[in-house]
Amino acid sequence: MKKSTLSQLITVVLLIVITLTACSAPAPAPAPTPDPTPAVSDPTPAAEKFTLKLGSNTAPSSPENMFAKKLSELVKEKTSGNVVINVHDSATLGDHLERQEGLRLGTIDMTLTSIGYLGGYNPIFNIFEMPYLFKDEKHQNAVYQGEVGEMISEEAEKHGFIMVSFLEMGARNLTNSKKPVVTPADMKGLKIRVPETKSSMDALTAMGGTPTPMAFSELYMGLQQKQVDGQENPFSTIYSSKFHEVQKYLSLTGHQRIEQVCLFGKVNWDKLPKEYQDIILASADEANLYVQELIAKEESDLINKLKEGGMEINEVDQPAFMKNIQPLREQYVKEYGELAATYFKMIDAAGK
Repeated sequence: MKKSTLSQLITVVLLIVITLTACSAPAPAPAPTPDPTPAVSDPTPAAEKFTLKLGSNTAPSSPENMFAKKLSELVKEKTSGNVVINVHDSATLGDHLERQEGLRLGTIDMTLTSIGYLGGYNPIFNIFEMPYLFKDEKHQNAVYQGEVGEMISEEAEKHGFIMVSFLEMGARNLTNSKKPVVTPADMKGLKIRVPETKSSMDALTAMGGTPTPMAFSELYMGLQQKQVDGQENPFSTIYSSKFHEVQKYLSLTGHQRIEQVCLFGKVNWDKLPKEYQDIILASADEANLYVQELIAKEESDLINKLKEGGMEINEVDQPAFMKNIQPLREQYVKEYGELAATYFKMIDAAGK
């Protein structure tokens, strides 16, 4: 009985010790509260990338393609490579009219062309290519950077085009392979290639020549094979396209200051984020200034290079050419109505 009592006593003591030990042990640490912010945040969605096609008519070294390349560089830099503009020169994406339709269909994104090629959508655009419409480059820029430019941009958008930039590429001058041209009478009998626009044909007819529409991509061959006697373009285009190789006489008519334009098809423009639209517009302004500075520096050098290339340079009787052109203004007012008269008044006012 004593052993049994002792065993029971030991058991009771052990139970008491275990209980006291458990009560004196520190309470377990509470479970950690979940952090509402994940340790690794969700990655920012990758910026959408765009590869754009820009088409032009002229050689890679032409001012308009220098503009296009500069625009491409600036846009790529400012979008961190998310917008890439691939430049397709020398009409590889088609001629002016084909590229414009490509913009409307969305098969290409951008084109460099002249205002006259928009005349197929609204004939009022023809008046802006009338010879001797502007006194000089300053007058021309004042027109297109002002209210007239805004009106043109609004009209272009109605037909599916966003006006990215107006581009002044210099005055057009006449070349031919037959004889010196000094007066309108000297133009008689000369077949002069002109762009496929009504305004260009009207202009050459008024100047006394025989206009022959021809795609720019066919022009060098046309001059070489004597399909046409001459052509007219800015000094930079004459030199970069090597027309001095197949033309003898350069007449300093300075008859047209045709505004080149950089257009974006509205159907694809509307797919771009506004941030990228703004970058493209700002970059176009910057690229335009860059090219204007180059043109201003190179113009006198280009005349010398053309002379060294074998061309004979002829001053002309500009007042005589201007007199021949005057009836064209009256004709356009009759054809296109009050809006044409309003534009002419605004253009004249910008030159005062």
